[in-house]
Amino acid sequence: MRFVLVHGWGFHAGIWDQFVRHLPDAEIARVDLGFIKGGPAGVSDWHPDSIAVGHSFGLLWLLKQGQGRFRALVSIQGFDCFSCYIPKSRVLGMQRTLKRDADATLRGFWKGCGTEPFASKNALNVEALNVGLDWLASWDAREERRALTCPTLALASLDDAIVPPSMSETVWNGDVIWSDSSGHALPLLRPDWCASRVTDFAHAIRP
Repeated sequence: MRFVLVHGWGFHAGIWDQFVRHLPDAEIARVDLGFIKGGPAGVSDWHPDSIAVGHSFGLLWLLKQGQGRFRALVSIQGFDCFSCYIPKSRVLGMQRTLKRDADATLRGFWKGCGTEPFASKNALNVEALNVGLDWLASWDAREERRALTCPTLALASLDDAIVPPSMSETVWNGDVIWSDSSGHALPLLRPDWCASRVTDFAHAIRP
């Protein structure tokens, strides 16, 4: 099995470390979007037969930038547009606070995700984080999602304060497998649960 993994805003490719350990026989490629320094090296290309897995903004990135180079798509708390469901003012407010105090902004974000601080102040790439917020505010991949012809799987959490359950329900037309916990950090807090569902999905679509 081949997988390409894309993390969300405010994280780096290391968010997948424990998830990957539950896929010991898989060929793994990770994309790193440069928001946080110090993570595993990312790739810019991957095998087109890969199953693409995106966490949060990583799913939107795959829809906009992945160019359909995957045989199946897995969303872990992902979405096809953020500002279509959440007021754009929330993202714009984060951009203002990011400029004033990036460390406090990220610590608040990670707390909202239900995690401990993910990285130190010195690891923050403020310019890249700000660009990422621009993408969150402006990207709309609803047409790309509706045009998908490949198999899809959506995982989400019932206690997610960043991407609330109602948003996941709308994006994925109710076709969601739910975790009862772990906030907005399923790959970090329930990597075994995620890997088990992704593995079952991969086996089900195997030719």
